[in-house]
Amino acid sequence: MDYLDFISAISERGQIKSFIESDAGVQQQEGKLYSVFAAWWQIHSTSLGELPKTKKVMELRAEFFSSFVDSLQPVGLLDRFKVAGVVASWWNEQRYELRSLSESGFGGLVDSWVDTIKDALEQDDDEKKKQAKFDPLNHKLVGRLMPDYLQDIAEAEAKIAELEQQKSAFEQGEEAEADAEEGEESEAVNIVKDLEKEFKYIKNSIKEPKKELKILKKASLFNKDKIAELEVFIERHEVEIAEIEAQLEPYKQIVKQLRDAKAELKTLKNELMKRLEAARAALSNEECRDLVLAIFKDGLITELERYVTAHRQQVIAAVENWWDKYQVTLQNIETERDAAAKKLNEFLQGLGYA
Repeated sequence: MDYLDFISAISERGQIKSFIESDAGVQQQEGKLYSVFAAWWQIHSTSLGELPKTKKVMELRAEFFSSFVDSLQPVGLLDRFKVAGVVASWWNEQRYELRSLSESGFGGLVDSWVDTIKDALEQDDDEKKKQAKFDPLNHKLVGRLMPDYLQDIAEAEAKIAELEQQKSAFEQGEEAEADAEEGEESEAVNIVKDLEKEFKYIKNSIKEPKKELKILKKASLFNKDKIAELEVFIERHEVEIAEIEAQLEPYKQIVKQLRDAKAELKTLKNELMKRLEAARAALSNEECRDLVLAIFKDGLITELERYVTAHRQQVIAAVENWWDKYQVTLQNIETERDAAAKKLNEFLQGLGYA
């Protein structure tokens, strides 16, 4: 009887996932599936493009289901049920939009998407809580029609994240940073609050001396020694105040930049409808058609990728299960058993039982 073993390149369980994902055979088979899908779409997207004229939604559904399975199943990566599941899931997700397309055409469908986004933006907070969470920025139309706008949003959010990290690092101070590098936990501190508290205390401590100094200087007969004492006291504390202000200045700059960045992000988000409506107005009927078909294709690819990823995860889980069961060979088990039996025998002999 032949026995199989794991290849020498895999020395631990954690390597299995990356090995399978990077395997040339796995990548080739998955690539073949996507190539077959691209060829299928090239042929059958024509029927989808004619839907506003034919109005035959159910006939299109039947065509998509049968042709999709007949085309992709022979690749062998996904079985018939999973291939059918891809197109079924996609159709179920798009069914209302497909009906809207058959009734209103490509331009009408694009307009309905614009209205959906506008309605979501105009809802008050109570209405948003009642409905499922919907982010207009994640709508498929925005991603396809305004990629540059989304890039601006992403950059603004990244800038805010970086500034918030700088702000937090400043507040925690150098000691917390050193502890983090050494893998140690430090007590929660806020250097800024401590400095601001000290700043306020020193400021208050020289208020009365300043008033007293002012009164003494106005007096016709003033106490020079007392004035000198007050001036030294005030000057020393004002130096401390200046030092604290110098320490806090970089922090104030970070806070200002963070405030400006958040204002910029808010402005960008408030411009969504203005930019979206302008982009929609610039679209021709032909461009609306191409846009809608591209969005539908994106959705179908996403669904296909979901099934392919799930299948790949099943393969990885199966191999990891084999590893858990069979990574220790029978020979190793027998060797460990014999060593344990020998040790037990020696122990029994030492006790005088053998």
